[in-house]
Amino acid sequence: MKLAVTLSALLAFASLAGSACSMDKSARPAQIELGQSFSLRPGEVVQATDALEGSAGTATEWAGLRIGFEGVSADSRCPKGEQCMWAGDATVRVWLQQGTGPKELRELNAAEGPAQTAYAYGYALRLLSLAPYPVSGKPIAAGDYVLTLKLRRGESTSTER
Repeated sequence: MKLAVTLSALLAFASLAGSACSMDKSARPAQIELGQSFSLRPGEVVQATDALEGSAGTATEWAGLRIGFEGVSADSRCPKGEQCMWAGDATVRVWLQQGTGPKELRELNAAEGPAQTAYAYGYALRLLSLAPYPVSGKPIAAGDYVLTLKLRRGESTSTER
């Protein structure tokens, strides 16, 4: 009887351990390639594929650069159907994290200019677009925003987009 209880407990533990491992794998962020545009919704996270290589040339889980989208902190873009004195702007909050290090929080602006790009860990992250565009009389829910970004290595040049 005691052996049956012990075996049952071991089987239950093994089952839970196996499901915990499979949950970790399913929680792994989507992978993106340098120089390719990608999209994020609030709360989503991606990981750069070039940052996955370990020192021995093998992939190391969670070792690379990750990017997350926290949300839109301000949106004053002129709504479609309105006449505005200026086009307005929107500010989004993103974070970058290398390995298990701290998250580096950055704000990017949707309006054309240097504030569209943030730098961290030898990478440049550029905001290409923010959707949806405001429409007069229709508020945008926080979870409806979608960023389109591009990640690359190194310093920025004014002609690259």
